[in-house]
Amino acid sequence: MDVLFASPVLPWPLDSGGRIRTYHLARNAARECRVHLRCVLADGQDRADVRHLAPWCASVELFERSEPGPLRTLARAKIERWFHSTALHARLREECASGRYALLHVDELLLARAVDARPAIPVVQHHHKLDADLFASTTGGRGPQRHFDLWKLRRLERASLARTRQHVFCSADDRASFEQRNGPTQAAIVANGYDPEHFGAPRAERATREPERLLFVGSLSYEPNVNACARFVDDVLPRLVARRPRLVLDIVGRAPAPAVRALAGPNVAIHADVPDVVPFLERCAVFVVPLRIGGGTRLKIPEALALAAPVVSTSIGAQGLDLVHGEHLLLADTGAALGDAIESLLADPARAAALGAAGRAHVERHYAWPQLAQQLVAFWRATAAAAPR
Repeated sequence: MDVLFASPVLPWPLDSGGRIRTYHLARNAARECRVHLRCVLADGQDRADVRHLAPWCASVELFERSEPGPLRTLARAKIERWFHSTALHARLREECASGRYALLHVDELLLARAVDARPAIPVVQHHHKLDADLFASTTGGRGPQRHFDLWKLRRLERASLARTRQHVFCSADDRASFEQRNGPTQAAIVANGYDPEHFGAPRAERATREPERLLFVGSLSYEPNVNACARFVDDVLPRLVARRPRLVLDIVGRAPAPAVRALAGPNVAIHADVPDVVPFLERCAVFVVPLRIGGGTRLKIPEALALAAPVVSTSIGAQGLDLVHGEHLLLADTGAALGDAIESLLADPARAAALGAAGRAHVERHYAWPQLAQQLVAFWRATAAAAPR
């Protein structure tokens, strides 16, 4: 089966949750299908990065970003305009009409308008998260322009549903929220996962945990992560340091925002743009996910659990993952409760190790990317088979 796969980004380097999800789903799906990747190229990105995708893609084409034109600019939210490419839109319409492909996979809502109102082939719309919900929950101003942009994103959701009812969500919560606003879909739930080749059992078994080391991992310019780090350092860390003066929080991730860099201090270390997060995951006593804003599911939790790291998270941080409080991780939703949960694991390394081991066993069964990609491929096949001939 030939699948036309449209993405608003080239899924390399693997330095953000979106790129990681796109890369691993497409790469593993390519074991069963011929995946033809069509991507918008980020400003300043090296076209040579395509070499990391060429070995498994049936074909790859890259398209420069462009302005959508004055009237379309007015009609579209800023985030949608960031990823616009007139050339990509034209190419997708040409290829959909060619008869070469079984279906078109649209990898983000932000590319939904690249699909004709009456597409020539079946379309699967993929949501990494609900962009409108995330936009509504972030803090970037509350003026008329912001409300107008939110309205545009809600309108884009409705437009995507008018083009296809075949949608893929990261979580049942996201599906329910989308359908409540827009109407029913024919949907698959494909969660986020981990790469067993990189976060596999041998590395988990040799991990040596440092008893007073906490870890947060994420894209450090992404507002939900910036908010989580700041709130944790302000509200939770002082409670823990009062009991354990030598405790250190490692904050690891790409492109730290100034607000994150400002958190550095005697008990907080910022590690920017590291080549590999595994050494940090191997040594942390507790992996913390104190998110209060979010959508989709978090890659960081399956990756941490794959290395048997004990996890303490907010409910939002673990949203959409089939994990049980007290069995696979600990959940806490206030500063005091997060502090108590972390302290309970620091004080009882045997319990922490048991929690990490149970979490590892669970994600190995349910959250490896090859398994998740099979779910996506099954949905593709069902969608193609149900299409009118």
